[in-house]
Amino acid sequence: MYNTTDPEEFRLPIRDTLLDVFKFLWTVRRDLLLMAAIPVVGLTIYQVVMIDLLGVIDPAAPIVGGAPATFSDVAILYLPSLVLYIMFAVAWHRRYLMHGESSTVWSALRWDPRKLKFLWHFLLIAMIAGAVVAVPIVILTIFGVVLNFAAAAAATATEVSPPVDVNTLSSIIGMAAGVMTMIVYLRLSLWLPATAVDAPFSLLESWRLGRGNSLRIFIVACGAEIGLWVFAMILSFAVGSLPTSSITMHLIVALIENALAYAVLAAGIAAISICYERLLARIANDPMYSGMPFMD
Repeated sequence: MYNTTDPEEFRLPIRDTLLDVFKFLWTVRRDLLLMAAIPVVGLTIYQVVMIDLLGVIDPAAPIVGGAPATFSDVAILYLPSLVLYIMFAVAWHRRYLMHGESSTVWSALRWDPRKLKFLWHFLLIAMIAGAVVAVPIVILTIFGVVLNFAAAAAATATEVSPPVDVNTLSSIIGMAAGVMTMIVYLRLSLWLPATAVDAPFSLLESWRLGRGNSLRIFIVACGAEIGLWVFAMILSFAVGSLPTSSITMHLIVALIENALAYAVLAAGIAAISICYERLLARIANDPMYSGMPFMD
């Protein structure tokens, strides 16, 4: 049993936390459908209109003889996605954490100062996570390239193939960078549910909240999403083979993809909210947090 009376000894129970995520998602499945319906349908129609009718280039689509997507194309297509994600994320964090709050779908998805603050915090932790991971990744890249060239030179002299080529090295470093960035981002993301419920947490206090649990938060978040990701990839592969030359087929494919994306988002957001709530238990006796309203 985990000792929550000692803040230094508490570790997130991975299995129990994941079970809580799945139980919550199943219990509120109707609310999820209602709350995600407007963003999913609205985003689908917007994307199809922009791409098929107004000629905006989709950066995610393969380039076949045409010009690549520009920065304006990316902004036009993805800024509405970001705004809708922020509104949904705040509402979904509050759906789990604010048990006594009753809100309509319209009020949950209405833009307000809380969502603007959430957007700023989301962008800030994303930039911090990228910056923190960039330093060791650059060092590893330089070291790896120098080592590879040295090995290649030695191999050329002895007419033996180099042990590792640049492409393999780049793939390994890229995977390591992705995992490291996600671990740092998820640890920092404990600030997001606190922001959604107006808890007086600073970024440093939120970081301290997750101490000793960075890898566990990562495992919980990935575990909550992995099943949906696999299903989404299989379904995307299936619908990807369908012809999308007509607007109707494009609408159907985009609707399926956006619905799956919001299902994954709901699982990830719920996982962070549940980790946040569980981690609050260990600071109940921590003097640093005494007197804060949400601890009463």
